[in-house]
Amino acid sequence: MEEPTTTPPAAATPAILVATLAYMLNVQETGQTFPLPASIATDDNLIKRSLASVIPYIDTAKLERSEPKDGVVTITVTKTHAPKGAGFTGSSFSPVIDSLIASEADGTNAVIRTFLDVEQMSKEIASYQPHQILELKKQIEAAFKSGEKQDNAFKAIVSALIESSPQAARVVPVGF
Repeated sequence: MEEPTTTPPAAATPAILVATLAYMLNVQETGQTFPLPASIATDDNLIKRSLASVIPYIDTAKLERSEPKDGVVTITVTKTHAPKGAGFTGSSFSPVIDSLIASEADGTNAVIRTFLDVEQMSKEIASYQPHQILELKKQIEAAFKSGEKQDNAFKAIVSALIESSPQAARVVPVGF
């Protein structure tokens, strides 16, 4: 005759509870707090890349994680500054920004100037990270807006000249 086997009651089996953590991002400068997915929150580089378009200083920011409290880990973003006397280090986009400023001063169309600069940087652009490409996109869009503004100003001047009535000059222009 076979002997019956018994299994111990469930209470005798030790239970291991696996806690899932939630992640909250706290931007110290603005006081904003919002949730982050665990897939991003566990890696500082992913956090920085995903927030590059909304937090301009994220590349140099300090990220600090708190100990889990009630299953929530808070990641605090603190703006950091360059060492005193270091000055502005600039970025790889500084030449583009400088050319946009110069184009306005010398009357060159900002869109054409930016296009020429981007053409020169084309080999370098291939190695850019996603956050750098997004920053470049913003600068290109700003150049287009500037070009559109110049175009609208020219059209307004031409329209005003066409609609105005002829006026006799009070003085003879030099050269006539």
